Amino acid sequence: MRRGFFPTLLFLSLFYPLTLSYSAMTLKEEERYGREIHREIVKGAKLNTDFFIGFYAEQIKRRLEDASRSPYPLKLTVIESKSADAFATLGGYIYLTTALIALCENESELAGVIAHEIAHVKKRHVSKKIEREKHLNIGRMATLILGSLVGDPKAKEAIIVSGMGALQSLALTYSREDEQEADLIGSTILEEAGFRCTGISSFLKRLRLGRRDSELPQYLLTHPYHEERISRLESICRRNEGKEKGDELFPYIARRAFIVSYPSKVDLLNTYRKKYEDKKEDPILLYSLALLSTLVGKKDEALTLINEGKGRMNKLFLAELLYLNQRYKEAIDLLNGEDSPYANYILARTFEEIGELKRAVEYYGKILKYGDSFPEIFLKAGMVYGRLGEEARGFEYLGRYYLSLGQEVEARSYFEKAVSKYGPNSEEAKELIKILKTIGRR
Repeated sequence: MRRGFFPTLLFLSLFYPLTLSYSAMTLKEEERYGREIHREIVKGAKLNTDFFIGFYAEQIKRRLEDASRSPYPLKLTVIESKSADAFATLGGYIYLTTALIALCENESELAGVIAHEIAHVKKRHVSKKIEREKHLNIGRMATLILGSLVGDPKAKEAIIVSGMGALQSLALTYSREDEQEADLIGSTILEEAGFRCTGISSFLKRLRLGRRDSELPQYLLTHPYHEERISRLESICRRNEGKEKGDELFPYIARRAFIVSYPSKVDLLNTYRKKYEDKKEDPILLYSLALLSTLVGKKDEALTLINEGKGRMNKLFLAELLYLNQRYKEAIDLLNGEDSPYANYILARTFEEIGELKRAVEYYGKILKYGDSFPEIFLKAGMVYGRLGEEARGFEYLGRYYLSLGQEVEARSYFEKAVSKYGPNSEEAKELIKILKTIGRR
């Protein structure tokens, strides 16, 4: 958890001044308020720093966005958390936790959760809720969402202390009509994007069958699903009962999401070692051991393990471990001909490390579009551009990085430097000036 999270929650809930308008909001107003809420959330939450998870979630979001015809661009933020939840706010902002990704059994289940949130965005359910409930302001809304997504006891304590305990369930749940509409729209978006329509229903049904009510993840508490709703979802999707095509990368992503959220990597490594004695043919378990060995500093052991695996996915994971072990030439040779965002990121980092900065920029350029879900790309690209003497671009991407973290003072400083270097009449500067107008002076 990010340092200062508890004080941030308490400050937001009590003192943040901007109260949301209770009359019907325009799309521009929703986007403005959504940006404000987002910047407060990312200041307090621990953002995902795993590029495999960030890229994978963004790819799914893009497919769904193309099919959704959303009234505004969608921004997906992955938060590292032990609390399984997803939530949408104003203006197209959607939040997803690593714990929820880890609970999904296949790609369509994860896509189903995201599609359901996109449906809430498309039908503007959050703005309609705000029009009905007069107690919400940006600070309280950000606090409620943080307390839900992060799942930390101090976060919930902050909600109680600030007098919102009684309001939490009210403010974080939708009406029955809104949820039913999101079920229908979300299922349609899933189908049009090429996923199984039953993704969300199978996810919810499996969770309800496998857990007692007291152990249900936060997602089912903030988005209550009863048997009647699950049955309705299944009936909506009967026209599309094809076999799950699946994605070979997803099981590794889900396990990776579980591992990064797990508090004690050493304990988990020891647990998996015991399991591995009986399941040495399990590729996911083998990968888990290799990843955990890397995270606890046993990189040679990780390389030995990953070399036992097979297949295209293993090639990517081996290249990552070679990079982490500073065996740069081997990583570059192994990824020759690969053109996935995962390979491009590993190659960009590798060329950066060996000083081939122009090659590094080439590969960073291919993945900058994933920066919203994985802000570290902006930071790395900005630093490399700076080292190449391209100061304007360097300042621009550093500004984008700090803006993604909600650090507006730093973002404004770098954007203003970029505008100066580009020249105020350039197209690049005009674009940055538009962004600067959305950043408050504090």
